Amino acid sequence: MKKVLTLVIATAFFGAALAVPASAAVKAGAACSKAGLVNTSAGKKFTCIKSGKKLVWNKGVAVAKPAVIASPTPSVTPEPVVEKLPALPTSFSDLEENFAGIPYATWQQIQKNLTLYKSTDLKISFLFGPNTPERYPNQWTIDAVTLGSRVMGGQKQPAEVKFVEFNKQDVSWARTEASKYVSPFNLGINYADQASDKCSGIDCDGSVTNLTTEIAIVLASVATPVTRFNVQKFNGQNDLHEYTHAVQQMIFKGKTRTHPNMQMPCWYSEGQPQAVSIPTLAKSDEDYVKIRRGWITDNKWVLKDYEPETIQTFLKENMQAPCPSKTYSMLFSLGYIVMDALVAVGGVDKTFEVQIERADGLTFEESFKKAYGISWDEASVVLSRVASKVYKENKK
Repeated sequence: MKKVLTLVIATAFFGAALAVPASAAVKAGAACSKAGLVNTSAGKKFTCIKSGKKLVWNKGVAVAKPAVIASPTPSVTPEPVVEKLPALPTSFSDLEENFAGIPYATWQQIQKNLTLYKSTDLKISFLFGPNTPERYPNQWTIDAVTLGSRVMGGQKQPAEVKFVEFNKQDVSWARTEASKYVSPFNLGINYADQASDKCSGIDCDGSVTNLTTEIAIVLASVATPVTRFNVQKFNGQNDLHEYTHAVQQMIFKGKTRTHPNMQMPCWYSEGQPQAVSIPTLAKSDEDYVKIRRGWITDNKWVLKDYEPETIQTFLKENMQAPCPSKTYSMLFSLGYIVMDALVAVGGVDKTFEVQIERADGLTFEESFKKAYGISWDEASVVLSRVASKVYKENKK
């Protein structure tokens, strides 16, 4: 039994000598136990070889390091930037609550019409007095009025709009040109005198629009120098404003001899062209918000405060022409903000529906209720509160 045990121990020892641990330190030329054994040490692979009568480790061969394959960095797709808009008003029931969303809703209403009406047949022409330079490039006017004609594509429009431009030197010329046309309405001041009136101050300033048989005439006065009143800042919006007056007049043409301005509230007559032209020329909803804020903050406020009751008084006092001259400037700013709210909840065409019903013989109050489904008495309260909030928010 002792002999057998000795053999087992010897065999185990011999087996251990053959299996040199891979981690054992190896040196070239050092003795090794069996030819063919391989060991890796210090970055080299050594092989046991016979050198003469001895078994030694050869010089070794450098072991190539395995290429490290970097784990691919997962691609991160950026989240799309979604513009967070305020809640948009949809009717008079949520107009006050969502007053912050009014300009965004108006912008969408304008874009809706531009998508619907992709072209226009309107002809735009210009006639300059012999001594009158351009106020700004005619292309500004063409671009603005063409775009506005599409926005109002659902309305009857004149075949042509002609801009008759003149300065103080050319007033006589302008009077002669204006006298060539006949109005379908009874006017308090004829076309020739309108031209003179635009240059009756220290310089020529402003424009006036008239409708003839099939052509709209815009008597556009030009200051000297042309930059005197900085009309260039409007980029043609002022011309689209004037063209909107022509579309207003087309509604009443052939139905009455009374001029439309005498049949609609003053804030409506001037606020609507603003609410059409200003958002139409904005490049985006955010651009419109910025431009709209400018009309609120940059124009003089002549009322005693921004309270709803004060604004409602303004609306009441400007329901029938002639309207108070002391608040005339507010027709283009406060009147615009009120009309902006009407565009937001009903679209551009809804604002024209009121005029269409009025031209057909209804009162303004009847026309308004038929178009918007709410009485003017109720609507005026809501609109006054909304305008108050808009001004207070933007005047901070």
